[in-house]
Parts: sequence; structure tokens; C-alpha cells
Amino acid sequence: MTLEEKIVRMLEEQKVSYEVVEHEPVYTNPVMAQVLGVKEAETVKSLVLKTREGRLVVMVLPGNKRVNWKETAAGMQTKKVSFAKPEEVSEAVGCEVGCVPPFGHLTSLPVYMDSDLTKKDWVYFNPGVHDKSFKIKAWDLKKICRPQLI
Repeated sequence: MTLEEKIVRMLEEQKVSYEVVEHEPVYTNPVMAQVLGVKEAETVKSLVLKTREGRLVVMVLPGNKRVNWKETAAGMQTKKVSFAKPEEVSEAVGCEVGCVPPFGHLTSLPVYMDSDLTKKDWVYFNPGVHDKSFKIKAWDLKKICRPQLI
């Protein structure tokens, strides 16, 4: 079962309304927003980060924001976090960098979320592929991810 199929199954099991938007392959949030005709803040950036202790986590934030490394490390109760290497991302979540979905719990990775994301009505995320985006209510995203908010 592909990562996308796992996400569809999870959304349907949780009775979460979603819309699939097919588009040209996108590799950044600004391009994703442009292709979808939405604000970059409505796109979801899901990053696999590595703590100083070597633990991998998923950080989910609005597409227009950058990681605040100090706040993120403090929220994860570690001294330092950095980007995981592309091969670590692929191995941990089953897709390449640039289309990581916000659902770390489909793997064993904990999910942390920027609280600004929960203030949106709708958000768009990649389901593990570059040529599709899923649209769901931001509240549903939070409910499904069960993240720790930062």
C-alpha cells in the first residue's frame, strides 16, 4: 500500500472530508501555492527533523513560515534540532523530501505543529507525491495528527 493510499484510508476511517487536487509536480511551498491558487500560508510544510539525541520527528508548519530553531528545540525538549538527511527522510516516512505528509504517526515519528496552522480554515498538503495535494480543514488536520503544539 502506498503512502497516499494509507492517507486516504486514514481520512476515510476518521470520516474526514477531503479533496484531491491533481497538478504539475511541485517541490516548494511557494510553487504549490501558486499552482493551487491559494496563499502560501494555507499550504502545509512537513519537515523531518533530527534532534541532538538522534531522534527523528515531523515538524508541521504553514508553508510561508521558517523553522524557529530555538523555539522548536525547546518545544521538543532538546538542545538542538536540524534537518534530517534526505536518505533518513525517505527511509523514515517512505517518500522523498518536498512531499512529506503531516502524518508522522503513520510511522513511528512524533508530530509537532506550529500553532499558527490551526488558525486556518483549510490547508493543503502533499500526500507523499509531488503531483497531488489534499485539501482538508485545518481543525481536522490537528485532530488527526494529535501533535504537540509549538
